[in-house]
Amino acid sequence: MFYQSSGRSSVARRSAAIAVALGLSSWLSVCAAADNTASEPGAASAAAAHSDKTVDHANGTVSFIDKKNAIIVVTLKSGRELSLNAKDHSDVLDRVSVGNKVAIAYLEPYVTALAPMKGAALTRLTHSVKVTESTGDSSADGFRAARTYDGVVEVTAINAKLNLLTIADRSGTAQSIKVSQPDLVTVMNSLARHDHVHLTYESAFRVSITH
Repeated sequence: MFYQSSGRSSVARRSAAIAVALGLSSWLSVCAAADNTASEPGAASAAAAHSDKTVDHANGTVSFIDKKNAIIVVTLKSGRELSLNAKDHSDVLDRVSVGNKVAIAYLEPYVTALAPMKGAALTRLTHSVKVTESTGDSSADGFRAARTYDGVVEVTAINAKLNLLTIADRSGTAQSIKVSQPDLVTVMNSLARHDHVHLTYESAFRVSITH
């Protein structure tokens, strides 16, 4: 689920649209077949260290830029809007223009924090989207960004062979996320179905300016 506008939003409304959930149906299908805090700078590099596997694609157009608040809004072909916080890489704001066509490659999500939370109430996953790396050069202009999700969730399945953790938040939506870090794999393997855990996971994506 993307942040979706119901019409021409005001500058204030668009500027406030920093957080966005990118629940892509095809990405969820990939995860299922295999059995929302802000990202810190450098998350894209961390994502690359875990996996550069592309799991989905999208195309869109830069529809709004707010340099004062470091916000870039991309309107996807579906009509939905993706709002990115570029505060930590403000040079991107000078390289992107309204009307630019962009191609987005979504990478495989991965867990960055996992801790048992016995007795804790389930929450909805909070989320944010942030530019994490500027990759502009003369041959291929673009940048990286990361979606970060955080909350208390329920463990619904563990696939130790594939290192996949399947969880559901308070909304009941289930999804599977790769666990790569050895210490987090150890935590995952100590869990049981229906355990409540505090989970943070990220999914990086590459944005290429195509026109």
